[in-house]
Amino acid sequence: MKKAFNVTASSIYPLGVCFVPDGLHISMVCNDREECGILLFDRSHKEGQKIPFPDGLRKGSIYSMLLKGYHNRDCSYLFYSGEKIYQDPYALALENNRKYGEIVSRPARCKVYDGAYDWEDDRPLKIPYEDSIFYMLHVRGFTKHRSSGVRCKGTYAGVVEKIPYLKSLGITAALLMPAYEFDEVFHEDKRNLNMEQAPLDYKEILEESSEGKEAPVRVNYWGYQEGLYMMPKYAYSYDKDAIKEFKDMVKALHKNGIEVMMQFYLPPELPYIYILDILNRWVLEYHLDGFQLMGVDVPMQMLCREPLFAETKLIGERDFCLKQENKTSGKDNVNVFRNFGYLNDSFLYEMRKFIKGDSNMIESLISLCRMNASDRGIVNYIARQDGFRLADMVSYNAKYNEANGENNNDGISQNYSWNCGIEGKTRKKNILKLRMCQMKNAMTLVLLSQGTPLIYSGDEFGNTQEGNNNPYCQDNPVCWIKWNMFKANEELFKYTRELIALRKKYKILHFATPLRGMDYLSCGYPDISFHGRDAWKPDTSSESRSLGIMYCCKYGKDADEKDDTFIYIGINMHWETHKFGLPQMPKDLEWVRLYSTTDDIYDIERSEGKESEDIHNVVLLPRTISIYITRKRKEINGTTRKRPEKPVNKVGKDERVKN
Repeated sequence: MKKAFNVTASSIYPLGVCFVPDGLHISMVCNDREECGILLFDRSHKEGQKIPFPDGLRKGSIYSMLLKGYHNRDCSYLFYSGEKIYQDPYALALENNRKYGEIVSRPARCKVYDGAYDWEDDRPLKIPYEDSIFYMLHVRGFTKHRSSGVRCKGTYAGVVEKIPYLKSLGITAALLMPAYEFDEVFHEDKRNLNMEQAPLDYKEILEESSEGKEAPVRVNYWGYQEGLYMMPKYAYSYDKDAIKEFKDMVKALHKNGIEVMMQFYLPPELPYIYILDILNRWVLEYHLDGFQLMGVDVPMQMLCREPLFAETKLIGERDFCLKQENKTSGKDNVNVFRNFGYLNDSFLYEMRKFIKGDSNMIESLISLCRMNASDRGIVNYIARQDGFRLADMVSYNAKYNEANGENNNDGISQNYSWNCGIEGKTRKKNILKLRMCQMKNAMTLVLLSQGTPLIYSGDEFGNTQEGNNNPYCQDNPVCWIKWNMFKANEELFKYTRELIALRKKYKILHFATPLRGMDYLSCGYPDISFHGRDAWKPDTSSESRSLGIMYCCKYGKDADEKDDTFIYIGINMHWETHKFGLPQMPKDLEWVRLYSTTDDIYDIERSEGKESEDIHNVVLLPRTISIYITRKRKEINGTTRKRPEKPVNKVGKDERVKN
């Protein structure tokens, strides 16, 4: 039996549909001049009841009304305008039971959501950029593979099951690829392009197929498209209540010291107020710690000035001039939270060229390894979702995107990769050994450079996409993290974990302000210095492919003020061995090799056999990075000598660098 509705005027805001004490508030934006309103479904109106907005209840392009006395919490709804039926862009929940990739004939109905959730004592972690280590993951692909070892594969709950793994690795923030609600199913004629093409092509209306036939159905696995931004994606939930499961995931990650951030693709048509409402929702309702905002003309400067986001990371795709007041506290002159950051694309391209041995790269290396800013975050990465994975970067010279169905014309053609001598898969031990070394070299540069490192999930143990550098439509093992590869590449995981621990231990490796290259403490050493065959004399010529970098831990303000540790990173990307001169240390200190990216370590040798205590050299093999650290002599030569921690790689019986 249909029921009559008592329709009265209501306030314009909030937009969307929600219950208020007097009934059901409805507000929608409609630029059409046709009849518009709500299509309401409940027990009395199972087929849906159209309720138009009465004349006179319109201000600007916003219509609003109140269904006075209506309090049926089980109702669902859609909006309509003329003959068009569509979902509420401000909807907070869905009546959605479909599986991922399932084709539906009509949009899922929206639900009015006003459920309570116990966040307990959950609070934003507010980890600053310099102390952060970002880890990008796809909620579905992270645990969907049969080898993931989790019960709730491909879901928010599956991510929770992997928290012990994330903690053991040492990352501080999970950056989720789009996990807001979107329809991942699309037709061939409305395909998504790569990340360079998509924003420019967004407004284009593609023609129907010439034969009048419906194009093949495909899946937008990445999710870089417009959607229902106010809610998490239901198909990524193990249980029906996706909202609760997403919040459970955030709360669990926070309890383990891991922030949660998310990517949002925002097309240029979205008004600023809508973008603001979206981010407000995810900060207040879902406790997100930050966002990576993608798309053309995203209003980053305006968003960064919003008071609510003063302690929320807002990461853009490029840098810009952010005019703002000096963010320091007068009492201690300590920088407060920096909310703006950007992806440093130059790091990816220049470091890849350096690792594969291109010439004229030392100046770029010096610039990028110390690039930092006191008023913004700089995010460094060498692999992300679009482009080669770390393992593919050292295994393929060309892309292999045939499975995407675009004749290998999609994706970036210039990947600055090197296959180490053989294209693709191989069983040759010397090639596999070189590839492992190159992956370690890449991880070293990402994790021991200033700025904020970003690791793509699976790269820490050599997960591969088999040479596909644009698998946006591949919901299969090509994109899924293949956990059965972990054992074969556990060496890389352990090395990455040790680098993260080293970075966290020494503040000089993740400074909040740019390093000066000066001795401003009058301690005899600058905060950062560069070296070559001879200490203090870096070779920056176009043919040079080696460099020594030394950090003085006396400048680590958050560390022990008496920390006399020095860290030296010897980098040799040449195909020949190179000798490095380590700076002479105070008499009570001696150099110790900590890690190396190769198992084959040359013996340490004195320069030309001289016995001088003022000169000591090390020799690095081709395409190798070695990390040295100082220790007190008594800890090495004394009778109560403590053994140094066992390094990840074999470094010989005697780890000391003799003078």
